[in-house]
Amino acid sequence: MKTMLKILNGAITVFLILVIALFGGLAFSARKSGDAIPTIMGHKVLTVLSGSMEPAIHTGDVIIVKPLRNPAAEVKDGDIITFRTQEKADMLITHRVSGTILVNNQPVAFTTKGDANESPDLGVLNPNQIVGKYQWRVPYFGYFASFMRQPVGIITMVILPGLIIIGLEFRKMWQTLSEAEKAKEEAAKTEPGGEEEAN
Repeated sequence: MKTMLKILNGAITVFLILVIALFGGLAFSARKSGDAIPTIMGHKVLTVLSGSMEPAIHTGDVIIVKPLRNPAAEVKDGDIITFRTQEKADMLITHRVSGTILVNNQPVAFTTKGDANESPDLGVLNPNQIVGKYQWRVPYFGYFASFMRQPVGIITMVILPGLIIIGLEFRKMWQTLSEAEKAKEEAAKTEPGGEEEAN
């Protein structure tokens, strides 16, 4: 039982440290970056809010997007890219490149479409709207991230495990003190004169 409690205590502690470090790092990187998008090792971290790219990317996935130095040259037909809309600069969309518009054999704009959408996106995409190219995804981690930003998520995933750890530490301290007291009593009994002799 003691071993199980020790393992549980260690697991909860490691989990809490990882969660706090992850979300703290993402929040810090979002503030530090010029576009307010969280970044890990130079890659953008985004949560998918719609199913327009099903089945390649699901709603609730967290996707990792690699920024591009020269989008016009680096983006090809079939690539999945994240881009800003012309109407709202803070609105990001992740869709697949369905076509490239060339002028003098040089790419100057792109057309895009969500895999799950019947129609292509309206208008054309300028290279300067492109945030980066999709690399990979963490399935459904966005739901967890969203949950963690809510009060109930903070209570469930941080405060509650923290209270459990504190409770386990107090229990361990109490057991240590009880064992020390018991050992002291046993030592007192075995010492000469520690017990009264019967007449």
